[in-house]
Amino acid sequence: MKSAILTEINKPLEIWDVEPEKLDYGQVLIKIISSGLCGAQLQEISGLKGNSGFVPHLLGHEGCALVEETGSGVSKVKKGDKVIVHWRKSSGIESNFPAYTYKNKKISGGKATTLSEFSIVSENRVTKVNESVDEDFCTLLGCGLSTGLSVANKQGNIKLGESVLILGGGGVGICAAIGAALSRASEIHVVEKNKSKKQLIESFDLNFNFLHYEDLSTFFSFGKKIDCIIDTTGYLPLVSECVPHLSDNGRCILIAQPIKGSKLEIHDPMNFFRGEGITISTSQAGGFNPETDVARYINLYDSNKSILKDCIDKLITHRYDLSDINKALECLTTKPTGRIIINP
Repeated sequence: MKSAILTEINKPLEIWDVEPEKLDYGQVLIKIISSGLCGAQLQEISGLKGNSGFVPHLLGHEGCALVEETGSGVSKVKKGDKVIVHWRKSSGIESNFPAYTYKNKKISGGKATTLSEFSIVSENRVTKVNESVDEDFCTLLGCGLSTGLSVANKQGNIKLGESVLILGGGGVGICAAIGAALSRASEIHVVEKNKSKKQLIESFDLNFNFLHYEDLSTFFSFGKKIDCIIDTTGYLPLVSECVPHLSDNGRCILIAQPIKGSKLEIHDPMNFFRGEGITISTSQAGGFNPETDVARYINLYDSNKSILKDCIDKLITHRYDLSDINKALECLTTKPTGRIIINP
């Protein structure tokens, strides 16, 4: 099976033909239909995930797949099932890390990897769905879309008529904006430093407003207050600039990991005691729970199919074959992308 392998930190990925080892207790062999490409892969390639001591290894954590084989103890899925692959834990067995063979050497990967033709995953990292569920929708529910919907609906608890400021207009930022729109926020501002993202962000048939980061001071100069700030950049100076403009019931949620050594500055902390209390919290995918939330989001898709299908079509800006993975990574870092899909 062909797989995209990280062989050295800060080096291009290599395509290797590896063989999966015999399945261990609680493991599932899956055939990848499609995988999303996430900023987390850029962090892994740079060694920012603490993974430098584990190379070479497989990558990816968001996908749609078919079950090929199950190991002992697996009862949640069976051969032929269509599944969403997610990095968040669900029900089922938490298996050992998988093993693959390349030129008589053993290599490994995470418990849910998707940038390959096949993958060994832990039973608790897959959720079965009906065959009829849209494959692109399934793929994005593995991480980007589920995070965006959950941070808006669950952790952010965005209410009818509230105002939302999304920091970063990448795939997760746009997904968070979609979640805010479905939660009926009255205004949704997406802050971006890349002006070329304006066309993409404003192409959605929702109430998104592109806001260039250099215009933030003007935006706030009229006393504007924001009910919910969602940061997908990890750039804490930007967060520090926005936090003083939270409303009396304001929430600031940090999705992206901050840049190492950066600081979040709180100006006039007494302001945090206004109203019902202002909060800043970190997020793990918005509290996405695959066991209960996958079914909810599929129901949401079915009842809003025309809206969400259009959103997904616009969100997926590029598609690449697995063999072109390094071109896809370059695209992710240099072009105005939403979400990139990799097909094995």
